[in-house]
Amino acid sequence: MKCRLIVIAITLIGINTSNAQNTNNDSANVAKTLKELLKICRTVDFTDPQTTSLGTFYKAAPYIIYRGDDKNRAWKDFANYNNEDEKTGVDNVCLKINGTINQDTNYVITKYETGTESEGKWHILKVEYFKKGIKKQMAFAFLFVKGRYGLGDID
Repeated sequence: MKCRLIVIAITLIGINTSNAQNTNNDSANVAKTLKELLKICRTVDFTDPQTTSLGTFYKAAPYIIYRGDDKNRAWKDFANYNNEDEKTGVDNVCLKINGTINQDTNYVITKYETGTESEGKWHILKVEYFKKGIKKQMAFAFLFVKGRYGLGDID
């Protein structure tokens, strides 16, 4: 009986350690994705011919989850910058980012948490930044879609 309890305890410790490692990997990958998206929105290369032909924030589309009316794609695909409605959505996300968190290069990620909704498992980064000397907070929510993280919502 003692032997069984020890085996069960060791198994539970192993599972908890594995879950903690997955959480650390997830949070690091989500933070990396956020950092990449912030940089894309902040540093537009106007000498890039595709910026002229496609649009200012075309590079951000692969980082943003599609949220439109197509139920086959909603929350399961990334934005298509060739579609005018989706392009507008991507541009609005970058404009919001540039008007908020990208105003402070010293922003701080204060919390990582997860939650499950109908769309899937959300990975949420809570961020603090300063805008015009005033401390602000935002939450960036990501979904894991097609093998990578994409921004699904900003609060």
